[in-house]
Amino acid sequence: YRNREGVAVLATQPQDSQDIVWAYDFIRSERPKFATDKLRSMVGTATKEEISDFKKLSFQVATFNGIFSYRKASDLVERSPYIIIDIDDLTSTEEARRVQRQIMYDRHVQAVLSFVSPKGRGVKGVLLLPEWCRDKEFKMQFQLIQQYIAFEHGINIDSSGSDVCRACFLPHDPECMINTELLTL
Repeated sequence: YRNREGVAVLATQPQDSQDIVWAYDFIRSERPKFATDKLRSMVGTATKEEISDFKKLSFQVATFNGIFSYRKASDLVERSPYIIIDIDDLTSTEEARRVQRQIMYDRHVQAVLSFVSPKGRGVKGVLLLPEWCRDKEFKMQFQLIQQYIAFEHGINIDSSGSDVCRACFLPHDPECMINTELLTL
């Protein structure tokens, strides 16, 4: 929706609580295809603000890090066993697919879900929190995983993911990958 000033904003109150399998099915479905295709056609011609507005108004979002009564850290109801990572600014969808496979098949971070981002030049990964960082606070968990991915794969994870209530836009990606053996919810 748009606020009084006409700026697109994400809803802060959740509509529903779903699981990883629902997200996987949604991403692979045709439902987000129009918005994803439109957004990708805007890349290179639209402003950053126009793209941001379009995403906020056109995509479903998920908060994989937990369940919230409102989408802010102080309203976390239940922390999930997952953490979302966001890898941006790759050179192409082909590079994004390569990085997606790297993340999915890394045995130390155990990706549960991975897909190419709405703009087509990034990867989203939903990871099962590794045992070696489960007892840490969220920001520390994020930093440890960020450092591991940078060291092991030479890939930079977007630091905005260090916010526990970070929303993730759900695009159309028929090649979305899931590892059902790691599902805990």
